[in-house]
Amino acid sequence: MKASFAFLRNLSRRKPIESGGKSELERCLTTTNLTVLGVGGMVGAGLYVLTGVVAKTTTGPSIIISFLIAGFVSLLSAICYAEFGCRIPKTGSAYIYTYVSVGEVWAFLIGWNLVLEYVVSAASVARAWSGYFDHLIDDKIRNFTIEYVLRGEVWDKPFIADYPDIFGAVVLYIVVLVVACGASVSATATAVMLVVNCLVVAFVFVVGMMYADIDNWKVDSFAPYGFSGVIAGAATLFYAYVGFDIIAIAGEEALDQSKSIPRATYLTVVIATVMYLAVSVALTLMVPYTDISENSAFASAFAGHGIKWAQYVVGIGALCAMFTTLLGSLFCLPRSVYAMASDGILFASFARVNERTKVPVLACIVFGTVSAVLTIVFDIEALVEFLSIGVLMAYAIVSAAVIKVRYSPIGLALYALDTDSKDEQGSEFLGSKPKLEENGNSGEIKEPVPGSLKERHYHRFWFLARYPPGQVVCIGLMISVASQFVTILVASAAWEQLLEGTWWTVIIVIIGGCLAVVTFLPIPMHHQIDIKTGFKVPLCPWIPALSVLLNIILMLQLSFVTWIRFAIWVAIGLLIYGVYGYHHSVQGQLNQAEVGVTYRVLQPDESSEAFTGGLYGTIERQQPDRGESYEDIDDELNNVDDRHYAVGDTSKED
Repeated sequence: MKASFAFLRNLSRRKPIESGGKSELERCLTTTNLTVLGVGGMVGAGLYVLTGVVAKTTTGPSIIISFLIAGFVSLLSAICYAEFGCRIPKTGSAYIYTYVSVGEVWAFLIGWNLVLEYVVSAASVARAWSGYFDHLIDDKIRNFTIEYVLRGEVWDKPFIADYPDIFGAVVLYIVVLVVACGASVSATATAVMLVVNCLVVAFVFVVGMMYADIDNWKVDSFAPYGFSGVIAGAATLFYAYVGFDIIAIAGEEALDQSKSIPRATYLTVVIATVMYLAVSVALTLMVPYTDISENSAFASAFAGHGIKWAQYVVGIGALCAMFTTLLGSLFCLPRSVYAMASDGILFASFARVNERTKVPVLACIVFGTVSAVLTIVFDIEALVEFLSIGVLMAYAIVSAAVIKVRYSPIGLALYALDTDSKDEQGSEFLGSKPKLEENGNSGEIKEPVPGSLKERHYHRFWFLARYPPGQVVCIGLMISVASQFVTILVASAAWEQLLEGTWWTVIIVIIGGCLAVVTFLPIPMHHQIDIKTGFKVPLCPWIPALSVLLNIILMLQLSFVTWIRFAIWVAIGLLIYGVYGYHHSVQGQLNQAEVGVTYRVLQPDESSEAFTGGLYGTIERQQPDRGESYEDIDDELNNVDDRHYAVGDTSKED
């Protein structure tokens, strides 16, 4: 039994908020570089393909409203990423954020799914780039491959492409070489392509407005598919905003993480939204939505006004946009693998960084090859179906992690530490020293303990104050998210029965909805981190909670087959983690070799200062200073009672 508890505890072990030394990656990216990478990774084929399809089949001219809604939802997730990014400027994005705040096994699952996202994304974009280029030259590559490679017979298998896209794989390998040359080279290449793309967008908008007719917005009304069409369009267009996490991935290579990451995140979403709105306004004013071509929306619109040569301008813009998206995926891929390998939960050889380029080249080559194989063999539709679920899960978990950290003592190490501070052994902290007034071996905390009940709620909810700081918030958040998931799942799967008033669907939805609300409401009754340093998500916990809800809704719109494939991928990942990652985890080895340091928070009657109400106290060092991890403090706060708060591993106390 004791071994089982130890195993479960190890699965939830967290990475301390400190680094063991200087980063192996090169710090060379400015706010402009990060913004360019973000916009380049976000604005891809969706700008030229998705806009026409959604406008014709789902929204009509109201695609403008759908883009605004999708941008808002994306921004909710983006600012949650930005809060973690400026305080944990380590490569790994959602993986490292989850490792620091939730635990190792969850971090592995998120990292494993992000690897899947980038591999599949790169393969699908490479195949789309090849297909678009081939279309501009009258399908000469496709015809040559079928005639001379396949000897006139196309492949006719489920999920398999009609022909091997060797040209797409070659394009992908060229981009792999660009990525392997270093972050600055990748940023420069992205900037060049993005400038061309922006010029094409400007061309589409300016020339399109010359042929604009406001009556085209009056055909069957501005929103011919109604409000439901606007929302459905926003759900589809949300995927046009996927890609801002490249900023979080590149955080360790930023020159000024605390300022550059949040600024670049905001700018990326805003610039992308402006570009999407510009082309959608021009398109829907040029032609009635009923006349939009799904396959070549802009080329056909210009051709209808006698500007046939514009298809080549649009084609150049589309190729440049897809190139930047492909580069963004392949930029993130080796860095995600590197982050997991450097923590020991993925094979260590992938953590080797080239001395010259400061890039994990082996990870680039191996996973680039996997992506190239997918490009050659699989059809785009089969690849795209796999993309969304991992991204949405990562967004939801990061948003929930913001709430957990804000209302937990672990946040003290995250929100109150300075990036330039070092412990006595010289290791860098990814935050700043707690605001303690040193007095010998003790320091007084000036703020309430994060996660403790606010004083004004004591008389009504006194029973919540009996639990350790952060525990009520953590349990309430988990139950609320689980209830939301079940409620939305039932509502989505049995929507017709729900509208007809079938008793079991109504009962489940009502009970699930009420449970989600009731278990969430105690969260804002507790103290959260109140340190005015760095970027923080406003209106916490409401904005992160809204982000979690919206991401769950979008996840449950995916097909059942996608969930089955996702389950298989997760099972493979857990097998790798169980066989290799669990036993080679760097954090696990550090925990085993760690020498215990204990703390305790003195009660007001033990403190020299007068008690002013709330969970105030004094941290007193029980053992000599040795550069403690603040994670130890939070671990033991989970074992305190309402009278005496022990901090540290008391089993190791001398």
